[in-house]
Amino acid sequence: MGGLKVEILERRRNPLLSREEVRARLIFDGGTPSRVEVREALARVLGRDVGVVFVRRILTEYGKTEARVLAMVYDRREEALKIEPEHIIRRNEPPPTESGEG
Repeated sequence: MGGLKVEILERRRNPLLSREEVRARLIFDGGTPSRVEVREALARVLGRDVGVVFVRRILTEYGKTEARVLAMVYDRREEALKIEPEHIIRRNEPPPTESGEG
């Protein structure tokens, strides 16, 4: 992906769920970046392992090259797997690679 800039708008600690709720703004070139790309960029900016970052929502307005993101950053991956809905966990995993076709 070309340029992807992340600007953190809000970080709110939720000690009850052992997580930080992060709202951010993305500025990008071309189409909206994939959830996996956004997850990796957020992890890099926050200095956390990508395995504890879960993107809940990416909102892009038609024709704009910026988006608003809501993500949950957990203290431990085990906590995330207990708390996050299954469909959110699946959406945040990289797509399986096609192997053995030829």
